Amino acid sequence: MTRLSIVIPVRNEEENLAELCSRLSAALEKMGCAFEVICVTDVNTDNTVGVLRALHQADRRIKMIKLSNAFGHHAAVYAGLAHAAGDAVVIMDGDLQDQPEDIAKLYEKMQEGYDIVYGYKERKNETWLRNFFSRAFVGVLRWLSDYRMDFNTCMFRIISRRVVDAVLQFKEREPSLTFIMGLIGFPTARVLVTSGVRAHGRTNYGFVRQINLAISSVVSFSTKPLRLISFFGLFLSGLSLIYFVIVLVQWSVFGIPVAGWATIIAMLALLGGMLLFAQGVAGEYIARIFMETKRRPLYIVEEQLGMSDFSKPR
Repeated sequence: MTRLSIVIPVRNEEENLAELCSRLSAALEKMGCAFEVICVTDVNTDNTVGVLRALHQADRRIKMIKLSNAFGHHAAVYAGLAHAAGDAVVIMDGDLQDQPEDIAKLYEKMQEGYDIVYGYKERKNETWLRNFFSRAFVGVLRWLSDYRMDFNTCMFRIISRRVVDAVLQFKEREPSLTFIMGLIGFPTARVLVTSGVRAHGRTNYGFVRQINLAISSVVSFSTKPLRLISFFGLFLSGLSLIYFVIVLVQWSVFGIPVAGWATIIAMLALLGGMLLFAQGVAGEYIARIFMETKRRPLYIVEEQLGMSDFSKPR
């Protein structure tokens, strides 16, 4: 019998957890798989931990990993993967926008020989602005990337055991797991899934956090921004040289006096802004080098519930 591990990062989801776990149990029992549901949480302002303890008491297949601090969404998923022991692992969000009933579709597609099957949604239940930025970000990252890989931002997916083992070999301080899985390059497919609606509460993944993830992903998978800045600097130097030659010819041959203080000030402002931008981009790379050299743990587990019933930490 296939064993499935369901890894769900949750934060401030006390109102959604009971329905989520109930629907998960019904869907997975219908599939005929042995399963464990690993909810990974950290710092909450509601009773998420208390609800998870109660759910575990009612059903030992519902388990919890509590991290000691807010290490981030992807670090929480990484912690769940490190403790999962299923033959395959499903990763999904805990706000019910990923439908538990769609796990069967992902699993069925995996049986065709794929190691990664992710869900895609024709239309996400988000604002048009967030949908636009999501599509634009994937397009930009595909263009900038140093690797040929399948970029997708949907966390809802099922992955094989060998993908889990491969992902755990990456020791980055700020892992972008969806892109790491694309970098691994194992056979990948996608399945159309239903875009659910958050039942209660507000999203924990705001616009600022999405921007931070976008910057981190670009820096992690591409060095092209540094090269583009070098090329742009060379281009501006060429324009400046051409302009200098034109001014010199006008003054020496045609006797046209040198003027244009407004032009000079505008050019200085442009160059100053470009220099600050270039320093900022270089600083992003340097900051990540600095964090990597510290070799801090990606996460610290404060409490576990039920992990020994199905698996042992890897």
